[in-house]
Amino acid sequence: MAEHALHANIRTERTKSSLKRIRDKGEIPGVVYGKHLGTMAVAVDAGALKKILGSVNGRNTLIKMDLNGGKQTVMVKSLQMDPLHQRIQHVDFQQVSEDTKIRTVVPVQLVGTPRGVALGGVVQHDLRSAEIECLPSQIPDAIKVDISHLEIGDALSVSDLQVPPGVKLLDHPHTTVVGVAVMKAPEPAGQPEVPPEPMAEAKAKSSEKE
Repeated sequence: MAEHALHANIRTERTKSSLKRIRDKGEIPGVVYGKHLGTMAVAVDAGALKKILGSVNGRNTLIKMDLNGGKQTVMVKSLQMDPLHQRIQHVDFQQVSEDTKIRTVVPVQLVGTPRGVALGGVVQHDLRSAEIECLPSQIPDAIKVDISHLEIGDALSVSDLQVPPGVKLLDHPHTTVVGVAVMKAPEPAGQPEVPPEPMAEAKAKSSEKE
């Protein structure tokens, strides 16, 4: 797995006004958590962080953080977003050790088109991400699933997934990942109401007068 470098500045102020000044400078306030670091308030360049999040591994990218004169290996733990503009407001980093296994989530990527689709089936992708445990350097960018052999009625569960050596799946083995189901036929539309014939209407009105 490729590593990305990121410089972090230590934050000494934690007021609302200081957070605004940080964001106005094009930086994102954050916190680094670590067994040996404790809790450290930091600020990182917004553009550099977005580049890391947009890489192949996204939030699972290993980051070599230049922090307080030393290098620390961290990963993005969580993001706080501005719901209106979808901008990153705050970021939490977790210090990781390259020889200690961690738990994380990776996307499940489907490969191929099932044979059952040509016969009228439809793909149902139920599990879109899987929880795994492995060393930080072993985190895959995605778990790829070949579905080209699936017929209508076939399904794959977690126990059918193939993962790289050293990677352990933590989801329940019987959890359905993907299947090919029969496409439901559209329900027939209701019969339109037939208006009464003019002659019948006239007869009805005549009867009412009598």
